[in-house]
Amino acid sequence: MSIDLKNYVNKYRFFIGLVLLLVGTLTIQVNAQCPFPPTINSILQPTCYNNFGTVNLTGLPSGAWTLTATPTAGCPGATVNLSGTGTSASITGLTPGCGYEFAYIQASPVCTSGVSNTVNVNVVPSPPSTPNILAVNQPNCAPGVTTGCVSLGNLPLSGAWFITAVGPSGSIVTPNQLGSTYTMCGLGLGMWQFTVTRVIDSCVSAGASITMFAPTNPDTLNIFQVTQPSCAANFGSVTFNNLPSGMQWTINASPNQTLPSGGAFNGTGTTATFSNLTPGICYLFTVTDTNNCTSAFSPSVCINNALTIAPPPTAVVTQPTCPLPTGTIAFTGPIGAQYVYSINGTNFQSSTTFTNVPGGTYTLYVQETGSGCITPSVSTYVVNPTPQPPAISIPEVHNVTCFGSNDGWAVGQVDSLGTPPFVYSWSPVSIANDTATNLSPGTYNFVVVDALQCVVIQSVTISQPTAMAIMGDSTPINCATGQLGTMDVTVTGGSGPYTYLWSPNGQSTDSIFNLNIGNYSVVVTDTNGCQVSFSSSIGIINDLQAIISPGDTTINPGTFFTANVNVGTNFNWSPSQGLSCDDCPNPLVTPDTTTMYYVNVSDDNGCLGEDSMLVTVKLLCGEYFVPTIFSPNGTGPDANNTLRVFGKEVCIKDFSFVIYDRWGQKVFESVSINMAWDGFYKGRPAQEGNFVYDLNLQLYDDSIIRKSGSLTLVR
Repeated sequence: MSIDLKNYVNKYRFFIGLVLLLVGTLTIQVNAQCPFPPTINSILQPTCYNNFGTVNLTGLPSGAWTLTATPTAGCPGATVNLSGTGTSASITGLTPGCGYEFAYIQASPVCTSGVSNTVNVNVVPSPPSTPNILAVNQPNCAPGVTTGCVSLGNLPLSGAWFITAVGPSGSIVTPNQLGSTYTMCGLGLGMWQFTVTRVIDSCVSAGASITMFAPTNPDTLNIFQVTQPSCAANFGSVTFNNLPSGMQWTINASPNQTLPSGGAFNGTGTTATFSNLTPGICYLFTVTDTNNCTSAFSPSVCINNALTIAPPPTAVVTQPTCPLPTGTIAFTGPIGAQYVYSINGTNFQSSTTFTNVPGGTYTLYVQETGSGCITPSVSTYVVNPTPQPPAISIPEVHNVTCFGSNDGWAVGQVDSLGTPPFVYSWSPVSIANDTATNLSPGTYNFVVVDALQCVVIQSVTISQPTAMAIMGDSTPINCATGQLGTMDVTVTGGSGPYTYLWSPNGQSTDSIFNLNIGNYSVVVTDTNGCQVSFSSSIGIINDLQAIISPGDTTINPGTFFTANVNVGTNFNWSPSQGLSCDDCPNPLVTPDTTTMYYVNVSDDNGCLGEDSMLVTVKLLCGEYFVPTIFSPNGTGPDANNTLRVFGKEVCIKDFSFVIYDRWGQKVFESVSINMAWDGFYKGRPAQEGNFVYDLNLQLYDDSIIRKSGSLTLVR
């Protein structure tokens, strides 16, 4: 039994040993490992001519061997076996698009090689695309030009290539080129086929072919129609109808000195007209095609002499006016006995003037009587329709602002129609403008005359407001009540509302108040600025009610008070003795004896008043007072530490003040209002408690005051 385990020997070494132990002796022949795998020397990939790959191997045993090429997984190619001897070998027929691995078995001594590197066989390349014929330049009639050119496209975009052209005279091969287009020249007459070969793999495209033709001269031009000069066109023309088809051509005229563009005319198509041929000349014509091939001369074409054609007419137009409602057209050129004239192209006359022409647009015509040719005017002439007088209005009318004034004005205008410029005037005033100013009340006519003497008139009346009138009233100052004066006015006429301005106080109402004595005036203005004025004066009535306060008064000797008078701005007190001032409203009053005082007052309005005041001077003793409680402990205010009688000492002629305790014992006695009890009795502090007092006073006027009561001592 012989088993070729190849690379599995090491993997199953343990398993084989176990089998030997179990079954005893087993004869196994195992091929040894060859020292080296085959080496990839070179690869010949598939081409357009050989659709299979070839791999050249080295590193094989010098003796006999069997070589195996195994396709990689998923490849549809078949395994290729080759037996031979020697150290190198070539395996052919490898499937395109597959990968292959190579190994060999040496015949003697037997060994199996390892696997070579994987070789990838390319897919079979596609041939280049068939070239496109972009343009063909055929041989032509130009001197020395016997071959043509062809422009080819659709050539390989990448890699080098060359073109092979095969024709009747042999083949032409270009050098290696790059790019997608190429032009080949030097192509003789006959059919040529073009192929493109890719340099990298020698793949050749399908062929494209063209045919080079020998050039021929065009046919002699056929005179299809000759147009002679006429009134409409003062040149001749000739039409040909057998020009070369499918190419550009040039018609040449002889002689050509008088023709524009040197007598050459380019175009395409089989029919064409050669125009602007000079009258009085005979011409020969040839045609040259794009191959520089020229026809024989055509038959002679003679152009007649030109007709006499009048120049375009000109004229002046006299437009209709209101007095003359139709227009006039007068030709100004050309002028001569050989011409007749028309304004409608039908009716001609020898006179150059057409009258009674209605409004419209006219083309003028002049006819040369010898040739009969009629020439129209370059532009049209317009006769206006019968003019319409302007439509006018007076949109702005401003009447006189104040009665008796002359500041009225009015503005007239042309609303439509009419023909400018316009002339304006007003009557009965002499104003030559569309605006009339400084008008007094009355009726005025607005007159407009337009450029065509159309006259229209419209009237307007300027009015004035009623005259302004003013009435005023006033009340005087009442000195007795203090009511100041007033003044008011009532205005009629003019145009309200009114504005008021009083002098001198600047008030702006129809009534003013709180007026002092004096003269006042007011100027009243209406909405038009018209004014009326009024003036009056404010006087006084009654007297000032002067009152002195506090009125009749009694005071102590040596004391004073302030007297006040309630009204007035000027004062005169009398007598002046005992007063701080005799011309002020509030003097200090300090008379030595009883006195009657008088005051005379006046104010800024001239009001007068007076009053009097009796001031009696006598001693005023007032009240005498005994506190009902005191605290002689030295801790509070001094007034609370002693007990005394309060009152005016100056009024006392005789004084007696006695204090008793609750048992009737006398604890204090004083014969002077200035003596106070300090709360001690017989050198010791008296006890707290209630006490009674007895007060007897004889005043300076011998009046007697007796008081008694209880008081409390607290410590």
